Amino acid sequence: MNRPRNYWRNLARFALLNLVVATIFVVLWLSHSRALVLAHPARHQAERTPTDLGIKNWQDISFASPDGLQLRGWFIPPDPRNRAAIIFLHGLASNRDHLLDEAALLASHGYGALLFDLRNHGASQGNITTLGYAEIEDARGAVNYVLTRSEVDPRRIALMGHSMGAGTAIRAAARIPQARAVIAASAYTSIEDNIADGVEGLTGLPAFPFAPLVIWFGERETGLAIRQVRPIDDIAQISPRAILLIHGQHDTLIPVRNAQQLYRAAREPKQLYIVPNAGHVGLLDANPREWARQVLGFFARCGMSEQ
Repeated sequence: MNRPRNYWRNLARFALLNLVVATIFVVLWLSHSRALVLAHPARHQAERTPTDLGIKNWQDISFASPDGLQLRGWFIPPDPRNRAAIIFLHGLASNRDHLLDEAALLASHGYGALLFDLRNHGASQGNITTLGYAEIEDARGAVNYVLTRSEVDPRRIALMGHSMGAGTAIRAAARIPQARAVIAASAYTSIEDNIADGVEGLTGLPAFPFAPLVIWFGERETGLAIRQVRPIDDIAQISPRAILLIHGQHDTLIPVRNAQQLYRAAREPKQLYIVPNAGHVGLLDANPREWARQVLGFFARCGMSEQ
């Protein structure tokens, strides 16, 4: 059987074209799937309450974000001699339980706490997560709620967040003057950097072209310009209020260079605590005594401690 001229060359070209098309399809499918996971993380309800950590005086509460979502949480009143309160902002696909250990430790030193489910998490309303863009409104709603509590000194309110919650805390504090101090643990410099690091750390795939496509699909899904989530551009505006950055030395999801870059971009007063032998989570558990020394010392220096 005689083959047409250039048969093998044309066959090779056809196979290459199919490979290119298949590769493009896979890249787009993976990027879109990742964007959906970020915008619609699985909901998990809190498995513990403050009672499980020995806290007796606490309340189930709800409050509204300025854009109209009902958010559910717990309020732990401060010691009357302290009257300072910390608002806790959890990470992606987590809930109010996420930072309960930190809240319990601080409650043992007289601090009040508001732990709540961010939008589209836990028991709160919402169907879209925006990685720190619209979540600013959740933080604003939390501050407004704490300001209604007579047990709290309105001059002594702080934000403490982890991961997505840390990015949200930085961005919120830059816009909410009532936040006296900020603690940002495992924070990212920007959504673009965070997604690029996440793609490489979680999947082993190259950041390009996946990360830009994840952001593009994410913006189509949310209808928001989430690439504007850049805590590194906001952090300087927190000054003259204080910020403490905490980060695990061996964080592979959000590498420690993020904290170092944020620290350089921040203005005084600022503090950086790199936790040896810690990854993305478990920063308190890695060394509870040192964590308490760093955090309590920070609050004392910025006027959040008992007076």
